[in-house]
Amino acid sequence: MSLILNIETATKTCSVNLAKKGDLLEKREITSEKYIHDEKLHLLIKELFESTKINLKNLEAVGVSSGPGSFTGLRIGVSAAKGIAFALKIPLISMNAIDIMIQNYQMPSGNNNNAIFLPMIDARREEVYTAGYDCHKKRLDKISCPEINELFFNNYKSFKEVYFLGNGATKFKNKWNDRNVFFDDLALNSSLGMISGTYEKFIKKDFEDLSYFNPFYLKDFKTN
Repeated sequence: MSLILNIETATKTCSVNLAKKGDLLEKREITSEKYIHDEKLHLLIKELFESTKINLKNLEAVGVSSGPGSFTGLRIGVSAAKGIAFALKIPLISMNAIDIMIQNYQMPSGNNNNAIFLPMIDARREEVYTAGYDCHKKRLDKISCPEINELFFNNYKSFKEVYFLGNGATKFKNKWNDRNVFFDDLALNSSLGMISGTYEKFIKKDFEDLSYFNPFYLKDFKTN
């Protein structure tokens, strides 16, 4: 049946859904500036199962966003996913948060063969977690945490159009007006972007090791 619970907590949005054979059954999500994942995550999951009248014991896998993103949010999401997978003795599946974002993005119409799309999660200061994708949502480089400066743009000077995507792009809106840079700061950090990816991994039995799996933080924690 491939009933999968997907959990996305990499940003200020706490998002969960139930999917069966790659199709959405139900979703719940909430966004707060206060990072209330610890208060709301398990309540949202409970609502999913109550709304769909599905017994938790019927779950066949748990999907979770591995990051990068909020250290606290990732810890909460991964801990919950591992706990459920361990208790039910079912597989754990992970997807990184940047791939999830691009899956939630509706590509603009027209010829975008010479464009690059950069989903962004705020990493404080002038840094973001990001990676480049082509118009077919194929990742072109590794996920990294660069500073958005001239050196960063030199990596993409061969592209006619550069798209900054997601809430992490907001702080750069007025910084690059002289360039062929386009902004779409719609919220893209939703578990909806996990549905097809976790289903494909379930079919391939591409599972994580419950004992050793940890969030993908990418950079060290800093208090200032």
